[in-house]
Amino acid sequence: MARIQTENGFRNVQTDDYKGRKVEVVTGWDSNSDKYPVHVYIDGEKVVGKFIADRMEEAFDYGFVIAAQEIDQL
Repeated sequence: MARIQTENGFRNVQTDDYKGRKVEVVTGWDSNSDKYPVHVYIDGEKVVGKFIADRMEEAFDYGFVIAAQEIDQL
């Protein structure tokens, strides 16, 4: 996977392709929890679940692992 950062700032987004599927991971710092919520999309459809990380890079790593596991299960 060769991730590309497509948005920076309040909303941070990285995209990549995995086994021909478009993966998008979205995160941003949440001041209420002091964490980074992780939102994962595969071909535009959100992966169901609540995922959080302590750091932004960890959020992206976690999100792409989640996407790979979801795709591999199909």
